[in-house]
Amino acid sequence: MKRLRKLVKPRVTRADIMFGFSAAETTHDHQSTLWRGFGKFVMTSFGILFLPLCLYFWRSAPRLLELVMIGAAFSAAAAIVVGGLGVMPALVPTALFLNVFLLKLCLGERFPAESTVLAVMLPFIAVVCGAIASSFIMPRLFEGAVMVWPQKMSGLPALTPLAPNSGNYTQDLYLLANASLAVAAAIYMTRDGFDPRRLLNAYFIAGLLVIFVAIWQFAGSTLHVWYPTKFFLSNPGWSQLSDQSMGSLTRLNGSFSEPSALGGYLCGTVSAASWMVFNGDKTRLPRVALVGGLIIIFLCTSATGYITLGIMTGLLLLRTYIASSPATRRRVLAGTITITILSSLAIAITPAVAPNVAKQAVTVFNATANKQQSSSYDARTEADRDALRAMVGTDFLGVGWGSNRSSSLGPGLCAAVGVWGIIGLLGFTAGLYRHVALAHRFADSDARDVMRGCSAGLLGTLTATLLSGPTIASPDFYLLLAVLVATAARVRHQARGTSRPASAVSRARFGIAAPLKG
Repeated sequence: MKRLRKLVKPRVTRADIMFGFSAAETTHDHQSTLWRGFGKFVMTSFGILFLPLCLYFWRSAPRLLELVMIGAAFSAAAAIVVGGLGVMPALVPTALFLNVFLLKLCLGERFPAESTVLAVMLPFIAVVCGAIASSFIMPRLFEGAVMVWPQKMSGLPALTPLAPNSGNYTQDLYLLANASLAVAAAIYMTRDGFDPRRLLNAYFIAGLLVIFVAIWQFAGSTLHVWYPTKFFLSNPGWSQLSDQSMGSLTRLNGSFSEPSALGGYLCGTVSAASWMVFNGDKTRLPRVALVGGLIIIFLCTSATGYITLGIMTGLLLLRTYIASSPATRRRVLAGTITITILSSLAIAITPAVAPNVAKQAVTVFNATANKQQSSSYDARTEADRDALRAMVGTDFLGVGWGSNRSSSLGPGLCAAVGVWGIIGLLGFTAGLYRHVALAHRFADSDARDVMRGCSAGLLGTLTATLLSGPTIASPDFYLLLAVLVATAARVRHQARGTSRPASAVSRARFGIAAPLKG
């Protein structure tokens, strides 16, 4: 027991502050806790509001999936704290949904396009199984042969010889939960009567909640409005960097642990909303999310957000020029011209109307432009290089999932799963692209809007993580992937004209005849 307590004891290290990785552990101010268990189980104030909502909808799989989207918007909070480890809010409805899904399978329910989904997801499943196996094999096979940055450190930050560690098991659990959600949700959403647009709307609503929290924080820092920081940052398993400033301007992090995480999340929302709007979507949610997301990205002063936004804008213009219809080209051109004119007017008028704001804007611009000259940038770059060296030192097989942590996703994946894992993920990406392209020819306007929104949202989040994120641990990314796969599978299945009802079939050994709700 003493050894277990030592493993889960929260601590903060210089590397946590320097890198800000998701696996870092920090000390936790228990003033945000309203209820305590017997020293081991702690329910936070956020959990008191969120857990009853999950339990109320425990029999409704569609509502649980929507709650996954909502919970992912508060990734720096914890629903419960067990032994010093915070459970992300989105993992609670994820676990409940997986239980409901498995129970439906036991009751005999089958889904129309499940074979298509499994065929598309097979490379992804293979890579996940290989990654979990590597967490047990590689640290022992190459023990002491290479140097890595471990998931958790004690004392001063330093490269350590590769060896099995607790990070292998904790990261396996996150990966297993997220991968199971992606596969199970993709299969479930092919059932008759399920509306994937509701899940995409839940994604935009989650983005609006993030925007609201960020505006609330901005009002708290400028107008001294009360803002409950401890409510939104209650997870002891994250480095909480909520007090950063740039000049006299407090950097916004909203419901996330740091500004770059906020900017990266909203880049996914803005990418999904903009691609839907420019392709003619008339609904209100994407439009509001697009405008609000752009405002918060500029206010959060995140270099990750700015660079990702620039990359996604370039990809949008390139895709529009190459393969879009004339109507889409006109909308994109009109939107680009409008944004350019408004931005130019704001830049020209602000120094005369609000000189202090202009001065702060210059400070933000200079800090962003000189990002590569900072010690933090040097440390992150060196961590990525060390990750690539670790991959080379293991004959390109990788050090095992959870054995190393890096600053960005690319080097982190190379170090964790090696060349074989990268090839598998590239194969999955190619198969997914072909799957969506085949479905796009037969899809109606609603299905096309869903596939466009999901594709752009995934690409925006992936781009931000490739720039500045060690891993994609948030369940909403995997659920968005499931929506994309399921929507395309439904379209292809309906085009083949082989639809069959998906109703639960009672089996004698269970003695249950009534299907579960939803």
